[in-house]
Amino acid sequence: MSAEQLDRAIREVLHGWTPDDPAAPTGVADRVVRRRRRRNVTRAGGAALALTAVTVSAVLLTGGGTHRGTQPPASGTSTTSTLRWRTELPGGADWRACTTDAATVYCQGARYDALAVDARTGKVSWKERSGAADGSSATALPGVRDGILFGYADHAPGSSSPGSDVVARDVTSRQVLWRHRLADDSRDRFSAVLFDGGVLANTPTFKKVAALDDRTGRTLWTYAWKKADCERIAVTGVPFLTCSPDSERAPQRSTVVRLDPATGEARTVATLPGQTAYLGTDGRTVLLVGVPEGGFSPGDTRPVTLIRVDTESGAVTRHRADRHPGSAVHDGILLGESRGEALARAASDGRRLWSRDLGLTLRQDPHGAERGELPSEPAVDLGARVAYYLDPAGNLVGLDLDSGAVRWRGRVQLPAAAVRFGIRPELIRYGRDLVGQVGDQLFRIEPRPAA
Repeated sequence: MSAEQLDRAIREVLHGWTPDDPAAPTGVADRVVRRRRRRNVTRAGGAALALTAVTVSAVLLTGGGTHRGTQPPASGTSTTSTLRWRTELPGGADWRACTTDAATVYCQGARYDALAVDARTGKVSWKERSGAADGSSATALPGVRDGILFGYADHAPGSSSPGSDVVARDVTSRQVLWRHRLADDSRDRFSAVLFDGGVLANTPTFKKVAALDDRTGRTLWTYAWKKADCERIAVTGVPFLTCSPDSERAPQRSTVVRLDPATGEARTVATLPGQTAYLGTDGRTVLLVGVPEGGFSPGDTRPVTLIRVDTESGAVTRHRADRHPGSAVHDGILLGESRGEALARAASDGRRLWSRDLGLTLRQDPHGAERGELPSEPAVDLGARVAYYLDPAGNLVGLDLDSGAVRWRGRVQLPAAAVRFGIRPELIRYGRDLVGQVGDQLFRIEPRPAA
């Protein structure tokens, strides 16, 4: 037995008593439903927040109507950190998608198609307004590569059906290099994907993708299909599709399809019975989960099948998991979250490694018991082996990636705001620092977790 295997076996025994009852992560149902019907991104103009003060505290304050409230630091937990800067973004609270390069944080909101913030100082370097006062927001940006920011914009700003474009913008000149129309208004992590050699995006017609040249937007090749809904992904820089039946009348099978980066020639790597949902990638392996009858729902406690597809050999392995395993994959570990509890599973076989209450402030919407606030997706520092989470109140926690132990807590005090159901804060790694975004509040903080 290797040292790593022994460590995992010990952790399994030590944490075997921990209750294992997290529900399926919020958002899974949406992803499954989106396979049936592409939905519009919500248009919202949130009330503006006012920045009052920023502190880094040893004790996180609690509030009424929260998930268990925040907790004082455990023994051995660090509360040391340095706040680099904080910035109030213009245009209201509807900011939901940011990305970074070596020197800049880029964000998109309902009223701005692009905004750049100097990562060193927190100063807004430039901003480009959207063509409409209530433009659509994005939930994820494709990213930045070779001085080009890839984002989204309304195709027909101000109209009743504005549609969406992928937009490539030179970050130095701020000029739009090209625009490419999409078939629907989805602006999530599947809408446009960077691969080695181009950008994979859907086309103005459904059930068809195009590979686009980074700098010119020229169509390099296209690929079309029928009777399935497919998500665009990249595996070790190569474009793939993960497809599931689009109706009960379609063949009830799912496929993983490799697209040749140069020609678009398609090769089916694996065919699977029934409907599946994409989780992430573990090296060259695609991780899927079998979708139970009726799809996933919040609070779902049914067991599921974790499916691993080796994209080189086509080998398929299946593993039983007693809950949805989560969809953030880091160094062979699947991280999930439900109702303020984080759960880690081995991506190799779905077995539980640990679970931990985050101790964050997650308020409930008074209009619905299931309409609670959500924490961010984890931002993982593999060097320090810490998974960080942020809540809408500005509380942060860092969990040991291997054991779930709390290694750090911090706080950026934010002004009170209404509960925003279904919208997660965003937390991004920037070197050893973290960039956090909650509504129109953007900050950079250096956590110093306990060893």
